[in-house]
Amino acid sequence: MKFRYAAIVLAVFAVAAPALGAEVVFTAALRGDKEPTNTGSNASGDAKIVVDTATQTVDVDLKVTGIRFADFYDQVHHAPVGPIHMHHYAANGDVTLVMPFPMGPSYAETKDGFTVTLKDYPYATGAKIVETPLSFDQFLGALKAGIVVLNIHTDKFNQGEISGKVTDAK
Repeated sequence: MKFRYAAIVLAVFAVAAPALGAEVVFTAALRGDKEPTNTGSNASGDAKIVVDTATQTVDVDLKVTGIRFADFYDQVHHAPVGPIHMHHYAANGDVTLVMPFPMGPSYAETKDGFTVTLKDYPYATGAKIVETPLSFDQFLGALKAGIVVLNIHTDKFNQGEISGKVTDAK
């Protein structure tokens, strides 16, 4: 009887264990005074990015000051790619779009900037929009390696007004 109880307890933990470790948390401090967007902009932003490895979804909580909706780069503002997205910086110098944040209800303007709050955003959906060659596992590996940058494109700085390297929150 004790063996049967122990086996049931172990089975429950085995099933629950992947779910417990399924979220990986990253952060990004967006500024205009460092590479790759050394623009001198006084705007700033801070992001928390949570990647769920079980569901292959991304949650984003981004707060930005000093940039308004009217400042977004017109050519990407209403396009599916949106004015905010992640770029993968490969060792060979190639830069690839990997995760867009299209305009929509997840964006909210504030008194001095805006916020973006995405929940359960499927990586596959974003990857399809930008036709990224990175699989989910490659995307996660790039995030862990610190070679992904979150970037905000504006009319004043089409290539990006502020950006920040996405780093492991540990």
